[in-house]
Order: sequence, then C-alpha cells, then structure tokens
Amino acid sequence: MKGVIFNLLENFICETWGDEKYEEILSLCPLKTKKPFVGPGTYPDSDLMTIANKTAEILGVSLDDALKSFGRYAFPRLAQRYPNFLENIHTARDFLLTVDSVIHVEVKKLYPNAETPKFSYQDLSETHLVMTYTSKRNLFSLVEGFIEGVSDFFDTPIAYQRKDAEPDNNTCVFDLHFASKSE
Repeated sequence: MKGVIFNLLENFICETWGDEKYEEILSLCPLKTKKPFVGPGTYPDSDLMTIANKTAEILGVSLDDALKSFGRYAFPRLAQRYPNFLENIHTARDFLLTVDSVIHVEVKKLYPNAETPKFSYQDLSETHLVMTYTSKRNLFSLVEGFIEGVSDFFDTPIAYQRKDAEPDNNTCVFDLHFASKSE
C-alpha cells in the first residue's frame, strides 16, 4: 500500500479525534514498519489494516464503518492532491468510469510498483452503472466510502447497493444509481 494512503489515514484520525488519539492508536499497533510513512513509499497492507482495526476498536465502531468513513474523507483530499486526474471530468459517473482506465494508469506512472485494484463496469444508462471491484485486499468498505466521497465531491446523490462475493473471491459489486438532472 502506498504511503499516501497511510498519510491520509493519519490526517483523518488527527483531524477527527486529535493528534493524541492517533499517537495512542499507533503506540498500540504492532507494525512491521518502524519508520514514518512517506507518501511515495510502499508499506505492508497489514500495517494499514492494523491501524484501521485498532482505530475501530478504540473508537468503538466496526471496521467496516471506520473504513467507509475514511474513504469518504479521503476522496476530496486525493482530488485536491491530484487535480489532473479530474481534468475534463464533470460528473460523478464519468469520474467513476475513469478509475481503472485512467486513474490507475496514471497512479502506475507516478508509483510504478503500486498494486491497484481492478474495476470493471456495466454502463447501463446515464443514471445506472454497475461497478465491480476486484482486489486481494478486499477493502469493500473503503471503496464504498470513496463512492460516497465522489458523490459529495460532485454534489450528485448516488443510491447504491453493495453485493460482496465470497471472501476468497476478492470481488464486490456496486450497483449505482445517479440522480438525474431533473431530480
């Protein structure tokens, strides 16, 4: 996992619950990484999950809720950090359709060793998109939060249903319905 995600998680915890809470959480995490997380660096996925699990435990929320909240928080900050990824994109639907073919291609240019998830799509109409996420990380709730962050960012309500596949399948399907212009 790239360090930029670790940095965003730190910012999320610090901005929401304070620096002291983040330091407390970090002190309770048996991490493989002993040095500070740096944006372009690559770190074990297990370290991110250790921090996320400990955060959820200390705050008394489910891991799914914690990851979803983090994803919603992270999207606008990623958009601010990488504005070129949003050039000429004006809708939430159009953005989501670029994640695999444009965004992840650009991420790989910036970070050649990045392991990006795979997204495939069924573009059913201007208001209906089925998006399938596949990744060994199984961060279904994080993707759900990113979808909500995209909805917020583009000021477009997205109603969705999430269907998780079997855990070993590493796949999750999001059935997305975008508010039409007249709604």
